[in-house]
Amino acid sequence: MTEFYNELYILPSALDELFADFILDYTKEAIEELPIKDIPKNLYFSHFISSQNATSGTSIGPLDQSAILVRSNLELDSLVAALKDFSILLSKRMESSIDFKYAMLKKKNEDWIEKYRQSIEPLCIGDFYIRPSWHTPLADSKFVSMANREIVINPALAFGSGHHATTSMCIEMLSKIDLSDKKLLDVGCGSGILALVARMCGAKVSLCDTDLLAIEESKKNFMNNAKEIEEIWQGSIMPSKGSYDVIVANILADIIKILYNDFYQATRQSSILILSGILDIYESGVLECFKGFKLIERLQKDEWVALKLIKI
Repeated sequence: MTEFYNELYILPSALDELFADFILDYTKEAIEELPIKDIPKNLYFSHFISSQNATSGTSIGPLDQSAILVRSNLELDSLVAALKDFSILLSKRMESSIDFKYAMLKKKNEDWIEKYRQSIEPLCIGDFYIRPSWHTPLADSKFVSMANREIVINPALAFGSGHHATTSMCIEMLSKIDLSDKKLLDVGCGSGILALVARMCGAKVSLCDTDLLAIEESKKNFMNNAKEIEEIWQGSIMPSKGSYDVIVANILADIIKILYNDFYQATRQSSILILSGILDIYESGVLECFKGFKLIERLQKDEWVALKLIKI
């Protein structure tokens, strides 16, 4: 363990989840959501203004906001520079200024990994109790009267532990479908949590992701939960592998639209398609693209939308 480590506090003006995803991918470090009330007092924040490409000192902002906290033994100046480029790119795509405030501290090392682990709380979605391995089992938890199925999944660099709105909405939708003996494909599987939910509901599951880390993490999580995978591969959806009764894809709207033809070829009439990871401002564009499917359910949490469609 090194003597010192660095902390970087980031306060995006909008699209916190996209900033968090970018930081995870860039640093390969654990990150934490931290209420402003818990930020060290008198910390100097700089404000990067994307439209002016300028930086100035500022206060931290409203008390109901949260910061993204990155801890690393490495210097984090390169991450700040990358975030500035990311902010400018987002601003161009959103056609509005997406800015962020940031502050850095150098601190004496301590066991902050354990602190991070303990900050991840179990949660209950539908009748599923989802917990990290170091938390209380369902039988001994406060959720024992609310859930009857348990998933053990540790937060990792592969996206998906149930806490994000896009993931929890998919779990809600999957929980309402009769999946007994159905063939399901999880596109962009991340941690494999959605396929795990489907498997526990009786589905025969296949998984794919372009990221090898996600494939390895999904295999590990299925093994930890004593569940089997029908098929898993690194790459995108492959219609040549056959048709599916259900496909779930928790990925970004632009990628969802690009994959429309593959979704269509890999499904049959009355197949169910669950799409998530869609910002509400892109919802109409996704629905316009998916002419061969009919919308049967819509969920929204914050600015994120999940859509359940049926092939017509």
